[in-house]
Amino acid sequence: MIQVDKKTIYIIVAILAVVIVAVAAVALLMNNETETTPAPEPQTIADGDSLQFKVADSTTGLDYYCAINDFNGEADIVRVDMVMDDACYSYILNLEDSTSYASKDFGETWTKSKFADDELYLEMAYCFATELKDKWDGLSATYSYTADDISYTISDIKVNDLDDSLFATS
Repeated sequence: MIQVDKKTIYIIVAILAVVIVAVAAVALLMNNETETTPAPEPQTIADGDSLQFKVADSTTGLDYYCAINDFNGEADIVRVDMVMDDACYSYILNLEDSTSYASKDFGETWTKSKFADDELYLEMAYCFATELKDKWDGLSATYSYTADDISYTISDIKVNDLDDSLFATS
């Protein structure tokens, strides 16, 4: 039989205890790892992008729904829906050929209208879009600002990937 002195036994037991504690610590740390979610990238609005958003006008109580295809680009098409109570007035303006269409029934039917008469809706949509492009942080769900003592809140902001049917008039 092999004889081992007490000192050697204590050293072996101490080494085993250290190994067991180290293995337990590593196992515990590995089980507690959490995945870090990368911070979302801010959206940016550039010329040529498509853009869709809702604008709440606190003064009039109107909601404007705006969609712009090819913002500041070659083939701008703009849609503005003004919703009030049970009514909706919609306009689609095509800058490429200066045509305009209007609807009074939530976009069910469209009638050709005068571009010059409807151009103010284009200017309004561009005002809101330019405000977003220049000042929105690209991360927030809403953006609010005041101009000429009127408070606006822009929400439901979507950059690119717009459905072409938004701009269909037939």
